[in-house]
Amino acid sequence: MMDTKVMTVIVNATEHGLTMKVGNRQCYAKLTSFKVGGEYRMQLDVNWTYQEFLVQDKSHSHNRVFINSDDCCDYERITIMETADGRFDMQRDLREQFRTSCTPIEEAESSRLTPSTWKSWLYKFIYV
Repeated sequence: MMDTKVMTVIVNATEHGLTMKVGNRQCYAKLTSFKVGGEYRMQLDVNWTYQEFLVQDKSHSHNRVFINSDDCCDYERITIMETADGRFDMQRDLREQFRTSCTPIEEAESSRLTPSTWKSWLYKFIYV
């Protein structure tokens, strides 16, 4: 059976203590809080119902960002930072399985289907 749980690290790179709440549609319950420079390791099952996480400045609730359960599935690390004008923003680091160096489809197909390659492939099926 495949493990469907993922761990996402939420990092506080702001100059403020943060509160994290869980919920949806403007109805949130406090989940945790973390200090300046602190982090929260959130374990989430990819099959659970969609959730939103509100992360906000403890003292100025208007300074906030939203993280959702899809973000937690896609990103292994989410860093909350402040922009030059003092607003919160996020830096997201993709999980390893999403970090690939893909070549464009046309390039990959053309390099695989050189005459000698497709002839040898066809030969295997004709003369088996």
